[in-house]
Amino acid sequence: MRRSFYQAPGHEFELQRPRHFDGVTQIGPPPSTQRSMRPKSVESSGAMEQLSEPWRSLAWAAQRKGNFTPIFGVVGTVAQLIRPTEDRTYLIVQNTSIANQLFVGVGYQPINNGTSVTGLILAANGGNFEPSVIPQQDIWLLGSGANTGFVLYVAQG
Repeated sequence: MRRSFYQAPGHEFELQRPRHFDGVTQIGPPPSTQRSMRPKSVESSGAMEQLSEPWRSLAWAAQRKGNFTPIFGVVGTVAQLIRPTEDRTYLIVQNTSIANQLFVGVGYQPINNGTSVTGLILAANGGNFEPSVIPQQDIWLLGSGANTGFVLYVAQG
């Protein structure tokens, strides 16, 4: 008789049925083969040390770990380099100005000269930029007016 895939003995997809051990009925696999359902982090399992670059950096970034550096500041109508090129694992920029827009340039200087605008525009009073793919290039900021406030959190791996 041919068994279907999920009925193959010892397979993890095997149907759960009562099993008898010393006259005791137990539902599920025997205790010696039960797997722990507790998730393991890459760090606690020791696997982090076994990874080679760039996989170690990717695993570290996936856990969003690193040294967080908050930067609070004010920019004006001239683009300013806020963070140079560096190895980052997390980045968020938020506009804290009540009235002015904030322009973010990643790897280039944003421009706002009235006729042309380049850069990611963050709305006044809380607009933010939290990329899912963390840029490693220079971070430039430019305000639409004087005293445009911002807060930038960056984590380095």
